[in-house]
Amino acid sequence: MLNIKLGSIATKEIMPLSPKDSVEYALNYMRERTISSVVITEDDVPVGIFTEFDAVKIVAHKRTKNVKLQDVMTKNVFCVSEDKYTHDGYVLMEERGYRHLIVVDKDGKFAGVVSEGDFLRHLGFEEISKEKSVIDFMSDSILTIDENAKLTKVAYLMSEGKCKYAIILKDNVPNSVVSERDITYYCTKKSIDDKRTVKVVANNQLIKIKNTTPLQEASAMMKEHGVHQLIVADEDDNFVGIITRHDILKAIHGTYFDLLIKTIEDKNAKEQLLKEHQKELEKLANFDHLTELPNRELFHKLLEKSSAKAQRNKHLTAVVLLDLDRFKDINDSYGHSIGDELLILIASRLKNRIRKGDVLARLGGDEFAIILEHIAYDYDAAKTTQALLKSIKDPFELSNGVRVSIETSAGIVLIPKDSDNAEKILQYADSALNEAKSAGRFTYKFYAKSMTEASKKKFEYETKIKHALQNNEFEMYYQPQVDIQTGKIISAEALIRWNDPKKGIIPPIEFIPIAEESILINDIGVWVTKNVCKQLAKWQEKGFHISVAINLSPNQLKYQDILQMIDDAILESKCNSKLLEIEITEGAIMQNVKEGLELLHAIKARGIRIAIDDFGTGYSSLAYLKQFPIDVLKIDKSFVDNLPFNPDDTAIARAIISMSKALGYKVLAEGVETKEQLDFLASEGCDVYQGYYKSKPIKAIEFEKLLVKNF
Repeated sequence: MLNIKLGSIATKEIMPLSPKDSVEYALNYMRERTISSVVITEDDVPVGIFTEFDAVKIVAHKRTKNVKLQDVMTKNVFCVSEDKYTHDGYVLMEERGYRHLIVVDKDGKFAGVVSEGDFLRHLGFEEISKEKSVIDFMSDSILTIDENAKLTKVAYLMSEGKCKYAIILKDNVPNSVVSERDITYYCTKKSIDDKRTVKVVANNQLIKIKNTTPLQEASAMMKEHGVHQLIVADEDDNFVGIITRHDILKAIHGTYFDLLIKTIEDKNAKEQLLKEHQKELEKLANFDHLTELPNRELFHKLLEKSSAKAQRNKHLTAVVLLDLDRFKDINDSYGHSIGDELLILIASRLKNRIRKGDVLARLGGDEFAIILEHIAYDYDAAKTTQALLKSIKDPFELSNGVRVSIETSAGIVLIPKDSDNAEKILQYADSALNEAKSAGRFTYKFYAKSMTEASKKKFEYETKIKHALQNNEFEMYYQPQVDIQTGKIISAEALIRWNDPKKGIIPPIEFIPIAEESILINDIGVWVTKNVCKQLAKWQEKGFHISVAINLSPNQLKYQDILQMIDDAILESKCNSKLLEIEITEGAIMQNVKEGLELLHAIKARGIRIAIDDFGTGYSSLAYLKQFPIDVLKIDKSFVDNLPFNPDDTAIARAIISMSKALGYKVLAEGVETKEQLDFLASEGCDVYQGYYKSKPIKAIEFEKLLVKNF
């Protein structure tokens, strides 16, 4: 693997296609040659790639097969030189999440394609320890589908979840499997419509192995049966996951360093190659892979040395922290490859604007830092920073032909004037940078002690929150949740308000973020849960059997014993736990999926309902979502505001409702304010809504009046 170049393992016999070729032609071409992708070229230069994943997206979005490749192919493709070594090529493919690498010659002409299968055949599988088992590398979170699901729906879920496979269940038991290739081959024979179920492409060759099976044996079984995936079961024959060719390839690459050492020993050149490898590891540990600039770890070490030198020699040194404004828009608009290209160009410009002895580093993402050694006055740091900002502001010419202008903000710290401690220097620089961002783009700010004063004010606010808890200044408000079909109030969301004796009502947006950053959110959570459960018990005595939802914050999930908090509140109030509902944002639960899943099941076991809040704004995996014991999905207000007039929002709302129905969840729309919004949601099958159209959040006594009318 060390001396094998990509050009020697690339598949070169497959003819590239033209952008004007049809999808149908490409699908037939791929099936005839049993390949998973085709490259699209113009004048022998790669301009796009069409893969089985793209074919699945076509089915998911019900597009016709006569569409041209230029309309659906992945553009701005990433190409790799045929002289690059296979290890480096695999690292690039894995880092970027690609399934293929397009290989080009020195003139940029198409020279072949390298797939995961090509890497697998050249990585030396026999060298891997036979003690390693499937359980260490299998995918335990996969997409599972009912056998009666529509093919287009399955394609949509696979496309959105970027799943190469889906397991088809019959009576909740794995019955067959469908892959991207199955869908691709089906498309070559049949037209795309919304009537056929996934059973038409189901592959009944479902090979099952134990999770204790050696990895080498699993690979051999794939080859024997001609499949790329195996179903994994535990000792009790329960379905626990799937092992794919991709998982095996990652396992092989994970043993690369072991293979490297063995290769060195076999070639009797261990000492020299170890030195070379150590240099490579040192570079990986200390330098940014993309820009080749020092990374955060190395910058911190260099900053400590510069600070000590400035203090020893009694001269000024400046640290400038730069952050690109709205860089995310570049990635969203043109793709990450163009974003990476822009970062490289920015790094080059910055490097040309600093002196030879100065240090430029990329701390991560779109953040750069510079050490300006031995400056005479504050003005010198300001002048250099202005030049750095201007150099970035000038337009960039990108490879896709687009001219991009981007602005940045900067924070400046002076050593040893502001501090001589590396940690504090970076902390102060970040404070100054935030101040610059607040002042507007294309500006810079020197660190000032007043920024530390802001931190002190935050501490004072925390003290006031503690005082508010002790003096019972918090109040619970309730917003009705209404059954769309009957118009009846069936539940409510509990919302906290702070009734300050001097300032009056303080909205949650002012104090919850501060509480989130401290342990105070736990105390607030306990107060809210106890008060809501007491109110539920009172309403039960009066015959109002409605459920009430309580919000859990991300930091509560991290640092609080949620189950103990709920159990204590229910025991103290004697309320019916079945009338309690817990709301968790999808982003919060996805921060730690394993622990989150265990918590949700434990809450569900107590008879408590579970709702996923702000759905559609985070990053939920559909495969994970299927495993969560969810009762309700709440469509975020941002998707409701412009209904039914914004086509994007109507499509998103419709998709969430449709998906929820397929998964057996109820759907609740937040922020409903107009009859037009309500009529649209009703026509699409939404179950429940809340918002100002019915009522704003109100105190318990006012809410009770609505309940009297309701019943």
